[in-house]
Amino acid sequence: MDQTYIVSIYESVAQTTDQMLMAARSQDWDRLVELEACCGQYVEKLKMIDDCQLSGESRERKVASIKQILAADREIRNLVAPWMLKLNVMLNTNKNEKNLARTYRL
Repeated sequence: MDQTYIVSIYESVAQTTDQMLMAARSQDWDRLVELEACCGQYVEKLKMIDDCQLSGESRERKVASIKQILAADREIRNLVAPWMLKLNVMLNTNKNEKNLARTYRL
């Protein structure tokens, strides 16, 4: 497999992850989900590729992309965690209200 092609996929994942971070920062959750699916497609491509030993500049570009991906992912998680907690509370409150209503047949 061509080293340039492999590295370009890693760089595409990094670019998409950066876009995901921008969506998370602006709380555009629909866009975040859309980009996450796109990122998943790149990851599937990487799984199908025989990741040959990259040399020199290609290896450095791959490592730089992975570091960029991990940094963006960490920040995305930090931005999404409070929203997910809030969503979880809302869902549990709704579930508890339904259980209470069912118990007392309200």
